Parts: sequence; C-alpha cells; structure tokens
Amino acid sequence: MFSDDIAIRVQNLSKCYQIYATPHDRLKQFVLPRLRGMAGQAQKQYFREFWALKDVSLEVKRGETLGIIGRNGAGKSTLLQILCGTLTPSSGSVEINGRVAALLELGAGFNPEFTGRENVYLNASVLGLSNEEIDKRLESILEFADIGEFISQPVKTYSSGMFVRLAFAIAIHVEPGILIIDEALSVGDIAFQNKCVLKIRELRDKGTTLLFVTHDLSTLQLICDRVVWLNCGEMVMVGDPVKVSQEYYVKTTGVNTERAILATVISQKETGMAKFIEAKHDSPAGSMKPVFSVGDAIRFKLAVQAVKPMGRTVFTISIFRVDGDWVIGQTSLEAGVFWEPQDVGGIQRGRFVLQPNCLAPGDYLVAFGANSEDLSVCYALTDLALPFSVRWDFPTWGKFIHPCQWIPTNQSC
Repeated sequence: MFSDDIAIRVQNLSKCYQIYATPHDRLKQFVLPRLRGMAGQAQKQYFREFWALKDVSLEVKRGETLGIIGRNGAGKSTLLQILCGTLTPSSGSVEINGRVAALLELGAGFNPEFTGRENVYLNASVLGLSNEEIDKRLESILEFADIGEFISQPVKTYSSGMFVRLAFAIAIHVEPGILIIDEALSVGDIAFQNKCVLKIRELRDKGTTLLFVTHDLSTLQLICDRVVWLNCGEMVMVGDPVKVSQEYYVKTTGVNTERAILATVISQKETGMAKFIEAKHDSPAGSMKPVFSVGDAIRFKLAVQAVKPMGRTVFTISIFRVDGDWVIGQTSLEAGVFWEPQDVGGIQRGRFVLQPNCLAPGDYLVAFGANSEDLSVCYALTDLALPFSVRWDFPTWGKFIHPCQWIPTNQSC
C-alpha cells in the first residue's frame, strides 16, 4: 500500500548492462544462443555483466529534499533515469506518487532546431501542461530564464548556461510534485545558482519533493534533508547531510586509514642515533583510530631512547591529510621547549597536545621526529602512522576551523 506521505518508493532496484568486447560478440550473442538451443548444446555467454545498481531500496517522503552523492560511475544518473522512466530496471520496483519534472542531461527534451520559445511549449507539454497553461506561465518562465533576445534563436546556438537557465525555468513552472536535478546547476554562474537555490527552497516549502545529484558538498549540506551515498551501484550510507558528506569526503580523498595502532612495534626510520620506544595517542581509545571533534584536545605520548649520545633535543610533528596534503609541520623549537642530553640508553619522554583542535573534518596521519636543537641532525623519525579522524556537526569548508570572533555591530568601520 502506497502511503500518501511517500513520494517515491524504491525496492531492491538493480540495473545490469551487457558489456561486449567487440561488435562481433554482440552479434554472436544475438544469433548463437538460439542455434545452440536448437542443437541442444550448452549455452555460452559472449558478454560480461556490469551492475550499475545493485539491490537499492529507499523511500522519499513527500516534501523531502534528498541528495545523492558518489563518484562518477557510482550509479547516481542510472537511478535518476529509472525514477524518471527513461530507463528500465533489470529487477526491483519503483513507485512514484506525483508529477515528475527532471533536469538530467544537458539539453535533454529540447529540439536543437527549435527556438527557445518553441522549446518552452515542447518541453512543458511533455511535462504535462496544456498550451493554455503554458501561455499563462510563459512570461514568468522567460523572466526566470533571463536569456534575453536569445529566446527567439534556435537552441543549438545556446551556451550550456543558457540551456540550463531555460530548462530549469520550465521545470519549476510546471509545478511538479517531484523535481529531479542531476548536476544541471553546476554549469550556471553564481548569480543563477543563488536564484535556483532560493527557488528550490521555495518549492520545498510548498511541499515539492526534490532529488538532487551533485558533487558540490557545500550546496548538498545546506539544502538537503537527507543524503544517500552510492558507490559501485550500492548504497553505502544514508542519513544526515553533514555526517554523510564528511564521511564521503574523507573516504574518497586518500588512502585507507582503517588500521590498528601498534603499541609494541613503531614503524620508523633507521638513523643509528636513537629510536622511538613510544609514539601513541594519549587517549582511552589508544588501540583504535580515535575520532575527535573541532575544539577537542588531541594528545600524544612520546618517548625516544638514545642509541648514541644525544645532545639537547627538540621534537617535531607532521600531520598529513589522507589525500597527501601536509597541513601541520611544527617543532618544539618555536615554543622554546628542549629535552636535556642523554647518554646511550637514556630516554627522553614528552607529550604533544594540540589544543584546541582546529583541523577541519577529515582523516589524518601523523609522524614524529626528534632532532638536534638546531634541527640539523635527525636523531629519530617515525613513519607516517597514528591515524585519527576529525568530525563536526556543521558544514565546513577549507582545511582549518580557526578560532575567531563574530561581532555584530551597527557602527561603521
């Protein structure tokens, strides 16, 4: 039974494509299985299967804005095309409750030889409006598209931005129950994108259901109620836009950091001068990858044992994001902190505290070093290890959340 508060229901949806190595294999697949069947021979397959979607199930409530993210080839466009009815699933079911308007491939539904005005009537009629209804909304459509005299020119002369302006203006003026947008707004300028976002919010407030595919995580976090993350045709995660976007970002920007922190064996360079005998997170979760929030204190415990006599020592730290970006490189020298000389077998112990943590949400790796006080001699150096994560409850941009003040004032500067 389809509840009135559900706009879209997808159950166990899959889409499989047959991939042929050569055109000859396609011909063989068309002809030979029939001949083999007539001859009573075993069947042979001349293609490989590619599953664009695998057992996807979800429900979208009426009036909800659902974002869909994933790398290229994850199955996002395939899902939207099935929802729009332009593609048939291999298995599973789709139920739609309401009129659907979609912005999929650039220029889809437009006749390149027709003028913009003629395409308004063509496209809007396909979406279910009568000529009388289009006549009433034409001026509003043209005003929103704002492409001037080009409305009377063939759309084959349009830029990509003009295409999107006109297509979006038509889609929103048919008053759809469900609006589906597949990366269409990414080609518009900032002024047009702002206008579109405001219109999307207006439609959402009126109860329109929106499905929004984009690689722009900033916009996604700001306008969506929920986000679905697809990877290789499967649902990885669905939920709060900020949390899903952060997980997607850190899992798709670098190496896998899901590994234990070894307490007994520290991966490090062989210097012949000294060695780290302790380098670990100073937290209750010391045996696992800790997760911190912005503003937390991130603590590490360090200990270096001398293999040869060591002079006064400074400790160093390097923190890398998992995409390889070096975000912090500091030493105790800047703070005027030194460790006293040690004979062979002597141990220098210390702590490094990053407080407050200002790193933006992401996954990170850490390396520590021990150097002579002028930094010219490296006594000991760990490999890049000690993974940790940062998460936050707010949309973020950039690499750091820097401590700052926001001060409302009515006084002129």
